[in-house]
Amino acid sequence: MGEAGEAVWGAAREAVGSEGRLLLLVRDAGGAVPVRDGLSFRELSAADARRYAGEIGTDSPSTFLRRLSAWTHCFVVDDGSTLLHASWVTTARAWTSEIRGYISPPVGDAYVYESFTRSETRGRGIYPFALSGICAVMGQQRVARVWVGVESDNTPSLKAITKAGFQEAFEVSFHRSFGRVRLQEPTGRLAEQGRTMIARA
Repeated sequence: MGEAGEAVWGAAREAVGSEGRLLLLVRDAGGAVPVRDGLSFRELSAADARRYAGEIGTDSPSTFLRRLSAWTHCFVVDDGSTLLHASWVTTARAWTSEIRGYISPPVGDAYVYESFTRSETRGRGIYPFALSGICAVMGQQRVARVWVGVESDNTPSLKAITKAGFQEAFEVSFHRSFGRVRLQEPTGRLAEQGRTMIARA
C-alpha cells in the first residue's frame, strides 16, 4: 500500500473508532526572545499570506488572511530562505481536531495550536525555539501563561514542548467512534481549569 493509501486507510480507521489522551501543558509567559545563528523567529502579517500558503501549505492565502485577527496570530521560524516552522496562537478559542471541539485559554492566557515543522528539520530544536519565542512575545503583550496541547503518544512533540519549559497541567481521554467523540473528565493537577477550557462544538 502506498503512502496515500495508508493515509486514507488511517483516516478511515480513525473515523470508525480510536482512542487516546490529549495532554495540556502550560508555562508562564515571558523570557527573552531566543536567538540562534541562521534562524529568525517572527510574527507573520497579511503581507506573508502567499509565502505561508506556498511554504507551509496548510492554508490558502485567503484562508490565512481570514484567520489573522487581533486575538489570533501566526509565528514562524525562518532560515532566511524557507519557513521551517509555523505555530498559531490565540487568546480566544481554537478548534482542536483530537477532541472535535474547542479549547479556550483562561482570560489573560494564550493557546498554541496547529504547530508544523518541516520533516527535514526535525530534531534540530526548531519547535522549542519557536515556543520560547512565543512565550517571550506573549509576555511582552501581558499574557500571563501559554498553553499547548499534544496527544500523549506523540513523544517527539512532547519532548520538544517540555524542553521549552512547559509542564503537564491536565489530560483528557477521548474515544472516537463513527464520527462522534466521547470525552472523559479532565484529570491532573489543573483538572478543574481544564473543565472550563474545553467546549464541544
